[in-house]
Amino acid sequence: MEYRAMQPQGLSSEEVKKRKVSGRSNDTDDQSSRSYLDILIKNLATPFNLILFILGALLIVMPEKPDYINAMAATGVILFNVLISTIQEMKAKRRLDKIALLMRPKVKVMRDGRIIEIDRSDIVMDDAIYLSPGDQAQVDGIIVDERMLEMDESLLTGESSTRRKHEGDTVYSGSYCISGECWFIVNKVGEDTFSSKMLRSAKKFEKKKTPLQVETNAVTEMLMILAFIFLALLVVLNIFRNIDVVDSLRQAVIVLDIVPIALFLLITLTYMIAAVRMADSGVLLQNSSSVESMSHVDTVCMDKTGTITTNNLVFNDIDYISADRGEVDRLVKEFVSTTGSRNRTIIAIEDKYGKGDYELDDEVQFSSDRKFSAVRVKNGDSYDTIIMGAWPFLKDHVKEQDGIEEKLSALSSKGLRSVVFLSGGSAPLHSGEDIVLPDLTVLAVISIIDEVRPDCKEILQQFSENGIDIKVISGDDPETVDAIFKIADIPGERKIISGEELSAMSPEEYEKTVVETNIFGRMRPEQKEKVIETLRKKDKYVAMVGDGINDVRSIKKAQVGVAVQSGSGAARSVADMVLVNDNFMALPKAIIEGKRTVSGMRDILKLYLMRNFTLAFLVLVLLLFLNKTPLLPIQNTVYAFLTVSIAAFLMTLWAKPSDNKDLVLPSVMRYVIPTAITTTVLAFAVYCVFYNADFDIAAAIAGMVENSGWSEAELRENLGINGSGWDEIVGRNAMIAFLILAGISQLFILFPISKRMSIDGKRTSDWKPLALGLLLFGVVIALYNYPDICIKITYLFQFPMELWAIIITATAIWFVVTLLILKSPKLNRLSDWIDSLIRNHLKKNFEKESAEAAKSFLNDQEE
Repeated sequence: MEYRAMQPQGLSSEEVKKRKVSGRSNDTDDQSSRSYLDILIKNLATPFNLILFILGALLIVMPEKPDYINAMAATGVILFNVLISTIQEMKAKRRLDKIALLMRPKVKVMRDGRIIEIDRSDIVMDDAIYLSPGDQAQVDGIIVDERMLEMDESLLTGESSTRRKHEGDTVYSGSYCISGECWFIVNKVGEDTFSSKMLRSAKKFEKKKTPLQVETNAVTEMLMILAFIFLALLVVLNIFRNIDVVDSLRQAVIVLDIVPIALFLLITLTYMIAAVRMADSGVLLQNSSSVESMSHVDTVCMDKTGTITTNNLVFNDIDYISADRGEVDRLVKEFVSTTGSRNRTIIAIEDKYGKGDYELDDEVQFSSDRKFSAVRVKNGDSYDTIIMGAWPFLKDHVKEQDGIEEKLSALSSKGLRSVVFLSGGSAPLHSGEDIVLPDLTVLAVISIIDEVRPDCKEILQQFSENGIDIKVISGDDPETVDAIFKIADIPGERKIISGEELSAMSPEEYEKTVVETNIFGRMRPEQKEKVIETLRKKDKYVAMVGDGINDVRSIKKAQVGVAVQSGSGAARSVADMVLVNDNFMALPKAIIEGKRTVSGMRDILKLYLMRNFTLAFLVLVLLLFLNKTPLLPIQNTVYAFLTVSIAAFLMTLWAKPSDNKDLVLPSVMRYVIPTAITTTVLAFAVYCVFYNADFDIAAAIAGMVENSGWSEAELRENLGINGSGWDEIVGRNAMIAFLILAGISQLFILFPISKRMSIDGKRTSDWKPLALGLLLFGVVIALYNYPDICIKITYLFQFPMELWAIIITATAIWFVVTLLILKSPKLNRLSDWIDSLIRNHLKKNFEKESAEAAKSFLNDQEE
């Protein structure tokens, strides 16, 4: 790398050391993830966890009747879940932080009289930092020398136009170099920099939940309000009913379990696991919501460079237009020796022609907006004005154009890049600050070979197989991109268009063309951005892949921004994810992983919420209306473990990718509400049958007394509550057994192996959920036949086989009735009503999230 701008003296190692000791360094907290302590506290010290811990502690410290088993049920499972989740999240954090450390921006500084690269955290006050095209400023500073410097401050100001910077101007952290180069002296570091001050308000936006978390929060809030209403009623009723404190605490634990407190933890953990999987496949997530966002992607837009091609450019040939070839070669050498636009095209030509010692008078450096660069070089008593760039952006200044477009078209058809080389005589390039191009004469056409990625065909095929539309948006000639597709033997129909043609269209024609076209050429940055904006307007969920500063705006505009590791720092800084080692093959895998993760969460939500709504209905009917405790805390733990916990964990591993364009909660509640109602009705029916029927259970009680070592009175006290008799104990235990069997049977509805059992006409080819269901039934059988666990730990009643037959029959009836109701066309009206209510509620929640974020931002701005 050649540093053309004047090199300042910089600091010595001793001066750097003194500044670090005095705290004048950029060594701020730069972790992109939560600290270990924060992970532990956030997972453990939630309001609901604290309430349950208090209830569990009170159950233990009761002097007359301490209840260790139910206390452990109230708190032990939470501690176990927190422990497992915290360990998993910490492991994921270590893995992701290691990768993120490798991706952190490096900064070129002058130290001890030589230029070195350092981490941004090692920057100190008064450091001399070098910026070139694509570099992002990491700290603030004052420019001491520059060469045609143009900075983009859109990340800070929102304005898309570039700013010409001069000596003495300020470089702000977060801005990035579009063209030119400079040295600047650092005058602000750490929390004092411009971007850090903005980040203090931006951090509030980081707390904004993902759409799925907003949906989950909506239903959690509803159940939380319901639980507190029930809890308040319970306290009042128990005062009048004269229920003792221990039994009231047990009941309070059951009521609070209506709230699905583990859901947020589960979502966070699931996303962390997905992030690690993506990292292992070559994708570093820089935004936690990217996992979910990836699941919605149906359109991938990409720049050709670094995705279809390797970005390895090699000089191919020069087609002389001027008769004086020697003069043309001299001017080419002059140009590559003096231009500050050190892009890969210039380097490829320089490798062919070499460099000489020439005196530069003026220049216009290359930018993605201009698509050309120019120099004015001292040549004796005169000047040579030389321009090189893309023909469409220069042809209006050329009078003699005969045959040029035919030559360019021929090169494009072979998949070659091409630039035109022109002379402007000795004319100046600027009038004040404005660029002025004179009348130009074409001297030659230079062609460059752009190497095609060997895995390009396979990557695009994976996108196609997963129903993802591909659009290539390039600054190169569209015919060149089309030819590269042919060279790579990529199948499919290709519709191509140029940015110039797009700009001439009416709004209606423009939108239609953008949706139908898959190769866009000669596109400026603002045109790329507009294409992304149009696709989003047409309800496309867009991922944009880019590598250069010309892609920054479109990366920001897309729902999912993707940058390659070798790309510019500016592109990486605004991207939601980075392709490590430029592994483009990892992107389709990441999209599939996102779809799989959210699909798994949809099934998990169905399992979780069905149990929570069923429990809410049973608390209302049995506990509040009839003063009958539906479950003991330990029994509720067994119910949750067998019907939700095991299956939910495996769902994240077994989930299949599916389309996730719509909201998750409406479809979940279409299943949950009817299923919870049928479960409650059948559960209450089982309770009533066993409560009121005069079954002969004397032998069963005698067997349990013998197996437990308790007296019959002790057995009844441990299995009961509120001094309940055997009729209530038997009714409650029969209902619990039914709830467990019905909860496990859900797996056969959610993952039907035949279309007859399917509620949407689809069947699964995956037999693992069926095997899990059968395995869980086996666990239930083992549980009820192992007295030490069944009686002494879980406080469950051991029914004789003839009574099990009634419970199993009730489960079969539930399964058939629930399946018929879920498949019934009449349910659609109820489902549509539920769907409408949920969507309206979610709309308010999304608006509330946005409003709160905006309010926080405005308050910070006022401060």
